[in-house]
Amino acid sequence: MKQRVVQALICGVLVLAALAWLAPSPAAQTASPPAFAIETADRAVVLITATYRAGGRTARGSGSGIIIDPSGVILTAGHVVDRASSLEVQLHSGEVLPADVVGTDRVYDIALLRVDAVRPLPAVTLAASSLLQRGDTVVALGRAPRRQAGPTAGTFLEVDLEARAGVPNLLSTAVVYPGDSGGALVNERGEVIGVIVAITRNGLLSLSVATDAIRAVLTDLRAGDVRHPWLGITGRTLTEDLAAELGLALHNGVLILEVLPHSPASLAGLRGGRANSTADFPTGGDVITAIDGRPVTTFGALAAYILSKHIGDPVTLEINRDGHAATTTVILGERPTL
Repeated sequence: MKQRVVQALICGVLVLAALAWLAPSPAAQTASPPAFAIETADRAVVLITATYRAGGRTARGSGSGIIIDPSGVILTAGHVVDRASSLEVQLHSGEVLPADVVGTDRVYDIALLRVDAVRPLPAVTLAASSLLQRGDTVVALGRAPRRQAGPTAGTFLEVDLEARAGVPNLLSTAVVYPGDSGGALVNERGEVIGVIVAITRNGLLSLSVATDAIRAVLTDLRAGDVRHPWLGITGRTLTEDLAAELGLALHNGVLILEVLPHSPASLAGLRGGRANSTADFPTGGDVITAIDGRPVTTFGALAAYILSKHIGDPVTLEINRDGHAATTTVILGERPTL
């Protein structure tokens, strides 16, 4: 059964920094793909230790990272390094080096670090995640304290756009642990296809940000300036049951719950919902049924399409308001810092 999550960010999933709470995980599986390819990739996975100082107190947490350039460029999960006062990276060789943050992307929950390497470091290739097929074998590589059995193999299930609305996460059965966040999900050839960021709340499935999305922002991430387009709404996927409950003569689309002030959606005149004593969410908002001629099926799919565009791009929305169809054009703005 698919593990579904609602549109709220990371609702139903847990991030995997070593200090995170985690439901008991099933026993790790031993990786079955060609050992050489996996061992080679594993040499490029590092342990990241983050130190936090606030109010005269010091705390530490840990996560994982992936060397993607022999000069010392490391890709990791954004929440591993967020608000850290200092960072250290332990290489596969055991050598420990200080690290600096080059850039972060809070939307995709990824970050880029750099260490001063005195020699070329083992690095891995970011492969095309779009080539994955349901049922393909994938392997999780990380530096979690509990990862004593080494790499863990699993099966790729699907691309999930709902856990973090619009962010393509690879859903798989590869077991991951606290401290694996920022580690690598690789294919049988040892190529990185995702960055581990979370698990489902029952601990059975893991989520990894797809490399296709990461490669699209990598140049901006290296420059330390990642910007994303923005529509400026909160919404909820309209199912047949929800449509029947609300008395809507529609079968799918996205119900707008809120239009954020001064957002592109607000400037275009889109309408959000209103508080309703019979429902635990705002109702009566516009329903988006299509964007640029493409049917809108889920909130995550709508958000993913917006993220695929550029700031300043126009998009044409087909909406239903109070039972009447209408069309409007929205000029996408820059997404505010989260």
